[in-house]
Amino acid sequence: MKKTLVAITALVLSVFILVSLFLSIDIDFNLKIRRKMSEIFRAYEIVQIESKVAILTTDMLEIDPNSEAVLNEKDQSGDTYLNIKYLSTGPVTASYDEQLDTLTIVGNGVHMKISESGNVEIEGEPVEGNISIKPFGDEGYINLTALNQTVEGRAFLFVDRAYTKGGNLIIENKATPYLQAEILSETKVFATEESLSNYNQSQFEMRFLYEIKNLFSKIEIVASMPKSNPIVYMEENGVLSVITEQQEIGYIDLSDDIKINTVAPEVNSNYIQKSESYIEPIILTWEAVYSFNPDTEKIPEMKHLNVISPTWYELSDAAGAVSSMASHNYVTWAHGRGYEVWALVSNAFDLDRTHNFLKSSAARERFIATMIQEAKTYGYEGINIDFENVYMADKDALTHFVNEFAHYARKNQITLSMDVTVMGGSDNWSKCYDHEKLGQIVDFLIVMTYDEHWASSPISGPVASYDWMLHHMTVLTNYVDADKLVLGVPLYTRVWREYPSETVANKHKTTSIAIGMEAQNTLIEKYSLSLIWDDTDRLYYGTFFEEDAQVKIWVENARTIREKLTIVNELGLKGAAAWRRGFETIDVWDAFDVIERREP
Repeated sequence: MKKTLVAITALVLSVFILVSLFLSIDIDFNLKIRRKMSEIFRAYEIVQIESKVAILTTDMLEIDPNSEAVLNEKDQSGDTYLNIKYLSTGPVTASYDEQLDTLTIVGNGVHMKISESGNVEIEGEPVEGNISIKPFGDEGYINLTALNQTVEGRAFLFVDRAYTKGGNLIIENKATPYLQAEILSETKVFATEESLSNYNQSQFEMRFLYEIKNLFSKIEIVASMPKSNPIVYMEENGVLSVITEQQEIGYIDLSDDIKINTVAPEVNSNYIQKSESYIEPIILTWEAVYSFNPDTEKIPEMKHLNVISPTWYELSDAAGAVSSMASHNYVTWAHGRGYEVWALVSNAFDLDRTHNFLKSSAARERFIATMIQEAKTYGYEGINIDFENVYMADKDALTHFVNEFAHYARKNQITLSMDVTVMGGSDNWSKCYDHEKLGQIVDFLIVMTYDEHWASSPISGPVASYDWMLHHMTVLTNYVDADKLVLGVPLYTRVWREYPSETVANKHKTTSIAIGMEAQNTLIEKYSLSLIWDDTDRLYYGTFFEEDAQVKIWVENARTIREKLTIVNELGLKGAAAWRRGFETIDVWDAFDVIERREP
């Protein structure tokens, strides 16, 4: 009997070992068996998770942090309240002035101001109606139901989907595209990413004991979703957050049999500015005016130029005052040459002044009104915004200000352009710009595609090499319509001096000065430099020694400018802008003929 028991035990163990060995070799069969066991034994629990307020955006599913309070209000009063921070969605931007307790909203041809008491102004004029703003938690909310009872409020295109008490409240902007999945078979929607992860681990974990331990545990799911087309958002690690057609919110895995499509906006917004002013490409140069206007009789002909932008205006205080050096004589001269005048207005590159200005609705209103009036008085065809050195935390505030400015520029038939740096870079000089949304708001984004190596760069190098410019402009075309992008080119270079370090081995200290082309040519002649052509940078390079320093220069001239301008044609950009008039040699203007003229 004992021998029989031993034999049976040995046989069972042998079979177990052989099966285990087979399953470890045939992974596909292993997984099929494990999935089948899970379907037979695992207990899935469909749970009712806490209801949420979800805002549909293009990139991510936003869950309101005060969902419970908002839903309680919805159940009691029937009114939907939208978190003010979510107003900056699609065509709309918004800003709350904490000092005046005033909310401004702009988009789709409407500029609305709402006071703390709910009084409403449109384009600065009081109108009937009351739209309440109230706090939930530490954040402010606007009564979306009341907003949509006004014609102007409906122009912002926010709507809430059909709501059932106890369910989720879904709010969307009808001008915002989103992603939709094509689900071909029944799919479990998990309540949390953790539940989804636990499920996947139990399905694919190769440790047998783990499977036995967890075989009978429950995993929470929201619903078993049949073949359908839910809204989805890409999360990390191949996970999709979904909103089912029954408005359940949960998570599923992205798999090969799920097809994702972009759903076009229900309403086409008019906030994506399209200027019809220029069939021909824009060819612009800035006129740098620091203390006095130039003698226009001494300005030579600039072939191919059609826009000139004098740097006449500056934000002079946080209250929105603007200083001016505008000249009627200069405008008359420019128009006589066939140039449009796009007067430049800067923020003086002052971080704190700009911060305080942007957060004040009264200051922004004063600034915009001043510039619009200046354009009418002097006959400018356009205004060029040059706000640089802005706190990254003010990124959205800057976008809202530009949207307000664009609204009134559009009403007055004034072309609005904005100068921006390339994407990436530092917080205050590059990341402070929402390139994508700004590109939709203004007529043209003029990209300052220079200072690849800036004045205080720790290493020497060109101001703007061809491949560096091409790379950054190519990246931008993924976010902004190429027909709205203007390539910035430098008419200057830097002379670099490298001094051996006296404290660190094999290191040097670098300094630089910016010079125009005439001064550059004088330097080349003085030292009889033999220049080297660099096929990658598409620049000439020269070097010599001066006392205890090695001097390096990457030369800019008519040929190098022509090489850069080919990027306009290659990427289908709107044109080019040169910083600045007076740095160039006269032959540089001939190089602009390389930009292709477009047919109407």
